[in-house]
Amino acid sequence: MTEQVADGGTVRSRQVSAELRRLRRAARLTATEVGALLGMSQSKISRMETGKRGLKVDEVAALLGLYKVHALRRVEILNMVREADRPGWVWLHGQRLPDQWATLIELETNSCALWSYEPLWIPGMLQTADYARAVIAGVSEVSLSETELDVRVAARLGRQSLLSRPLPPEVHVLLYEPALRVPVGSPRILAAQLRHLVEMTLRPRVTLQIVPLAAGPHPGLEGPFMIMKFPADPPLIYLENRVQSTFLEEVPHIESYRLAWERIAARALPAKRSVELIARAAADLVRSAEGRHDQHRLR
Repeated sequence: MTEQVADGGTVRSRQVSAELRRLRRAARLTATEVGALLGMSQSKISRMETGKRGLKVDEVAALLGLYKVHALRRVEILNMVREADRPGWVWLHGQRLPDQWATLIELETNSCALWSYEPLWIPGMLQTADYARAVIAGVSEVSLSETELDVRVAARLGRQSLLSRPLPPEVHVLLYEPALRVPVGSPRILAAQLRHLVEMTLRPRVTLQIVPLAAGPHPGLEGPFMIMKFPADPPLIYLENRVQSTFLEEVPHIESYRLAWERIAARALPAKRSVELIARAAADLVRSAEGRHDQHRLR
């Protein structure tokens, strides 16, 4: 039995539409020029690029040929078109991880609201460069070169550019209190990260709430997630672990995570008290680091 999907294109079709738009722009062609070259109307090209029209394999193949897309990538895109009606999308990690990040960045860029829950570390959208570097190096199962680290840190920080847009998406983060204490990098790095969090809450469309340990059991103990909302398309749920990233779009799944969000938010501290807790945690780290430095100097 197929799960019910909210009205609008599936995540696969939305991603293909975004890729077609990117490829046309990279080829420096207008929709009118593409239509003339392929015998299609400008409006058809536009509808294919915005997800307002169903995608057909032969038409997408013609576009990919015009844009000179290499064979392996062409096969990947056409497979997404063939499976466009299937709800949800699981992306296995591996050598193609940068593509997975590009997909996430594309969806975040088109969003109007990003609601995330994180239990153990600061979400990428709010990370400093030093903190991001320490996290990426620490969780990697293999040793990364400095160049590889630089690339991954730059990709993660690149996600933050959307917060500088004239009208950025609404970013609402529920952060479990242990995330303030996990020793990522040095105390200096973590303290700077916590101070950065306080600064980010000064932005008009950024809300941060701490879920205290005293809240007891809550749905967030099952793991992190993000609810992505869009101006014209239905919402998505984004999940990520070591081996795969998953986009959920079935109505029952979206409703389940919406209810989970509400239950977690009900246990969270108000925004003002949350900021005060973060500032105290940063000050404690600085005092602790200074105390250790003084002890070391006296020896």
